[in-house]
Amino acid sequence: MAETNIDPRGKSSPRAKTEAQAGAETGRGPGRPGGEESRSRILDEAGKLFARDGFDGVTIRHIASRAGVNLAAVGYHFGSKKGLYHEVMCQILADVRPILEPAVTALQRGVAAAAGDRCALAALAAGFVRHTLTSVLLNDRLRWQHALLVREFAQPSEEFPMILTKAVDPMHDAVAELVGAASGRAPGDPATRLLTTDVVGQCMVYQIARTLVCARMGWDDYTPDTIETLIAMVSGAVQRTLGLPETPSAAEAPPDTSGAP
Repeated sequence: MAETNIDPRGKSSPRAKTEAQAGAETGRGPGRPGGEESRSRILDEAGKLFARDGFDGVTIRHIASRAGVNLAAVGYHFGSKKGLYHEVMCQILADVRPILEPAVTALQRGVAAAAGDRCALAALAAGFVRHTLTSVLLNDRLRWQHALLVREFAQPSEEFPMILTKAVDPMHDAVAELVGAASGRAPGDPATRLLTTDVVGQCMVYQIARTLVCARMGWDDYTPDTIETLIAMVSGAVQRTLGLPETPSAAEAPPDTSGAP
């Protein structure tokens, strides 16, 4: 079957353009229709549109216009809209890896080192909450990336298995070790897995419902100070969920009312 490409009319046609032709159409020179900078810009703009409108609600023409490139450049770099969507997901997974890997390592080592000590497990839970909320809520780029991931969780595409394997499973498996150690159940126990989803969800809801939370609190957006309030509250909630003692910062932190009406 002939490989397809996106022609200037937005339709699929046999790939007939050479790299030199594609480069000439984009005005970027033979063999480099925009280069890596152009490719990155296409990925970013496509990701934002996919997050907002879904895969079916976005056209290649709109992506090219938002990215400031010729239609041929999108086809040259990604071949098709499905190819572009796949690469957007790969980029998101690469971007979240520096957030996920330290958390997974800390949980695995921390549970082993705690050896069942409940105060140590409580501190580990609080550390997980702090790492997650600060890493996620203060990352502007992750706002649209997380929105696209949430869309995948609700309306999975062919990319969902990759997301599950490379991002969700490692994080949830590590949190399940903490949950299992706190509850006395095996990490793979169905009850442990459900409770793990609850623990992770108590953190992630503040990204998903960011606009709602800020509107209800009278905040313009999250700030380091308001995030400290969330960390104290969520840490206590997670520790109580797991039947662990509350750390002083979680138990004693007063509610933040700055900016509230």
